[in-house]
Amino acid sequence: MSKWMISAKKADFNRIAQTFHLSPITTRLLRNRGLVEESEIAAYLNCEEGGLRDPFLLPDVERAVSILQDKLREKKKIRIIGDYDVDGICSSYILWKVLNGLQAEVDVVLPHRIRDGYGISTLLVDQAKKDGVDTILTCDNGIAARDQVKHAKEVGMTVIVSDHHDVPKEGSGEDLLPEADAVVNPKRADSSYPFHDICGAVVAFKWMQVLLHQEGREEEAKMDKLYPFAALA
Repeated sequence: MSKWMISAKKADFNRIAQTFHLSPITTRLLRNRGLVEESEIAAYLNCEEGGLRDPFLLPDVERAVSILQDKLREKKKIRIIGDYDVDGICSSYILWKVLNGLQAEVDVVLPHRIRDGYGISTLLVDQAKKDGVDTILTCDNGIAARDQVKHAKEVGMTVIVSDHHDVPKEGSGEDLLPEADAVVNPKRADSSYPFHDICGAVVAFKWMQVLLHQEGREEEAKMDKLYPFAALA
């Protein structure tokens, strides 16, 4: 039987808890996340909008947005394919909420855990084609779905992958990306985004910010009401 050992990182938990008015459990969680100095803890607990990373640093994000703008103008049918966990659900909602606000013809499909498995599948691609969908947007999945994305392209669909999972590698160590029209993932080798470990919902949040910015909707691009969904994921 496996024996689990809890990492006991040390810190002055009482002082930290008193200084920041935190519970003992929250204080230990902060320490387990590598936060020790008061300045680090203060910055973590009081994050300001100016401290957020530039979404334009995500690879392929401007290409993805340009493609999507064309689809919006052409009134093409768009389908979001997410995932059944909290990150996939929040990612899907963020994409849907923004696109619905832009009057897009858009719907959401969350794979059935048993019938469909994880993420985009050939079955879901075929169903999308049957339903008259022109463009598939993945969120929280798709980076490893080379065969499924290839199938979607072969049947004439546009595919934009947004994901946060590790990128598969070739034997040479180079990224093995799906042949989508755009692949937005902070873990790509060519990514300039400084923090690679954001969740799928934050990837969705970021590239929707770029879309709203490019559409000239600066106030909406703040996306204040969608922060909780990115944070929840």
